[in-house]
Amino acid sequence: MPVTSSYPLLRILIVDDEPHVRKFLRLTLQAESFNVLEASTAEEAITLVHAAKPDLMILDLGLPDIDGRQVIRDVRMTSDMPILVLSGRTEDSEKIAALEQGADDYITKPFAMRELVSRIRAALEQQTFRQERDDIDSVETGSLSIGLRTPKVMQGRNAVALDIEEYELLRLLALHGGRVLTIGHIERTLWGKEGDAENHQQLQKRINTLRHKLEDEPSFPRYIVTEPAVGYRLEILPLEESLAR
Repeated sequence: MPVTSSYPLLRILIVDDEPHVRKFLRLTLQAESFNVLEASTAEEAITLVHAAKPDLMILDLGLPDIDGRQVIRDVRMTSDMPILVLSGRTEDSEKIAALEQGADDYITKPFAMRELVSRIRAALEQQTFRQERDDIDSVETGSLSIGLRTPKVMQGRNAVALDIEEYELLRLLALHGGRVLTIGHIERTLWGKEGDAENHQQLQKRINTLRHKLEDEPSFPRYIVTEPAVGYRLEILPLEESLAR
């Protein structure tokens, strides 16, 4: 069964100490039919998480009272809502740390609002999938269908031949569709350890093989996207986008 979702009246909590950023985000997200809550400090954010139970959080890391990474850790103790980091910190180590601590995505400032909205929708779809996982047999993205219970992968009406290791990697990405998985997370899940040079080579080799089997243009992938020096994500694309190409 494909993943489906809708967004009416969903609440997004914006956590940023810059009023002009919050205003810009609020007006844009309200135009997308989201309800918007705002916090300028970590303390306000944690209070709103418990009191209002938002559906998604957009979080700046550079808050005046507590670092945003601590907010991620605190929220993850009681909530699995999607957390999208929106930060001026561009270091790879910051991105990896935030994702490993429980953030679903990381976008650096300055940013394109269209991209942020797309990432919000992908995160909400992933949340819907997590909540309905026991009833879902496959993940659909573009013309690609990835079986979760059986190793069946279809590109349109054509079966895609994958070996078991390629399938397990693709299934892992599909289970977290739309979310960045760090290289360390993937390696720990597949091999039980990370940081090994041989594992890095194996992961890159399998990513390349999957792209050649799944992508129309492997050099410009639409499904399996690289977050440089951080990890990979499976993009969740609408069917019409894939068929239009």
